[in-house]
Amino acid sequence: MLEKVNTLSGLIKYPNPDSEQLILLDILGYTVNIMDKDLNILYCNWKDLDFIPIGRRLLGEKCYRVIRGRDTICEDCFVSKYHRYQSIIKFIKKSPVDGKYREFNILIIRDREDILGYIQLIKVCTEFIEYQKLNLKPISICSKCKKIRDNENWMYFENYFQKVGIMFSHGICSDCFKDLYPQYVDKIKR
Repeated sequence: MLEKVNTLSGLIKYPNPDSEQLILLDILGYTVNIMDKDLNILYCNWKDLDFIPIGRRLLGEKCYRVIRGRDTICEDCFVSKYHRYQSIIKFIKKSPVDGKYREFNILIIRDREDILGYIQLIKVCTEFIEYQKLNLKPISICSKCKKIRDNENWMYFENYFQKVGIMFSHGICSDCFKDLYPQYVDKIKR
């Protein structure tokens, strides 16, 4: 664990675009943004940030100045609100600049209690966009078998959501587990 902390704090202290960690995140399609404790950008790969004018893409500048062109911290800044309480901040947010939904994963890097900086991993959230589009119109679902009507065809809900790019995994809730496997309930609680 200490090695992981040293590696992450090393990214804050000496961000190297050729480091294995940054190359891997870049390959996975993330926008990588490393900031110091004062929200100055130390490194950014600028992936999917084409709405930011090239003239504003400056290292050492405040993130709010670079990304939104502001002189003060953004009112909706999750980092400033939650950094004292959490080590990882995750959320999905619609950009006020370009209207795209993005998934944010912000790691808060600390040296004991002191904040060294932040590593933001940001990715456009296409599945969430498709999910939002689905919710703009009512979906007809069969009261008995739970199939969903797509135009005039009825299909299983897994197939319907798979068609729009949302993947499912199956599990069993605790209530159904109790109904189906009452003989194992006591063994699992131990």
